[in-house]
Amino acid sequence: MLTVFFDGRCGLCRREIRFYQRRARAGSIRWLDVWQHGDDMARHGLGLEQCLQQLHLLDEHQRLHTGVDAFVLLWRQVPPLRPLARLAGLAPVRALLALGYRLFLCWYRRRPHLRACRPPQS
Repeated sequence: MLTVFFDGRCGLCRREIRFYQRRARAGSIRWLDVWQHGDDMARHGLGLEQCLQQLHLLDEHQRLHTGVDAFVLLWRQVPPLRPLARLAGLAPVRALLALGYRLFLCWYRRRPHLRACRPPQS
C-alpha cells in the first residue's frame, strides 16, 4: 500500500487528492494530511516544512519518493491514470514532467494564499 503525504490546508492539493481518491481502488492508498500526521512523517524522517514543498509518498516497501517520481507511483495505483504512468516511464517524458513540476512549484509558491499553508514560525 502506498502512503501519500499531502497538504490538507492547500485548496489545490485537497482538490487534487480528492480527484485521486475518487479514482483509486479502495484501500490501495493511505492518505495522510501533513498537518494531522506529524508522528507518521517523523517516523520516516520527514518534517512539515519538507512535506509542504512537494509531494511525498512511501511505496509498499516504505521507500520515500518525491516530486514527479511520487506522482508516477501514484498514477500507477489509479486505474484511469496508468497510461500516463507508462508514458512517464519514458526518459524524455519524465524529464519534461520534472521540469514542468519545478516550474509550477516556483510559480505556485509565490501565490499569496500560501500563507495559510506555511508552518507557524518558531
